[in-house]
Amino acid sequence: MQQSAMHHRIKPWGSEKKRSLEKFNGIKFLYRPEIVARDGRYVAYENHVVCDCYSGLEWLPGPDRDMSWEEGYDWVKGLSVGGGGWRLPTLEELRGLYKKNKKGDNISPVFGICMTDVWSCEETQDEASAWGFNFLPGNQFHTYKTYSRRFRIMAVRPRRYYAYERKAEMMTD
Repeated sequence: MQQSAMHHRIKPWGSEKKRSLEKFNGIKFLYRPEIVARDGRYVAYENHVVCDCYSGLEWLPGPDRDMSWEEGYDWVKGLSVGGGGWRLPTLEELRGLYKKNKKGDNISPVFGICMTDVWSCEETQDEASAWGFNFLPGNQFHTYKTYSRRFRIMAVRPRRYYAYERKAEMMTD
């Protein structure tokens, strides 16, 4: 049963269900995780991936704790959820998530975390700093990569449209 975004309860990290793959004539069929919440623009799946139906991007909110840029970069680099391909978002992509409103929840509740500052992939010229996006006023700024107070991480990738993958077979002469 689908739930509204307001009633969506986030499962703890690492609680992803393992699904078996059906095989038929060398084709492995992959199953999309179950939808647990939606709000019109965004669809949240049971594996914590949030699909932005307007931009065609998939988002994965990081752990709800303070992280430096380096910690976040390493976390994103090690992701394998949904087949991998994750990276840190650009400032433009983060700005696309921002929605100004009077209640102060300037990002959709289907993401399941309260964010203030989020790291982007964009580094400054001195390489000791990186750009972040603040979801409270909706602005961008740069600070040292070692700074972690109030910073969160999000991973992003292009939406995965395929429903199966073909296993390569070796041909012998």
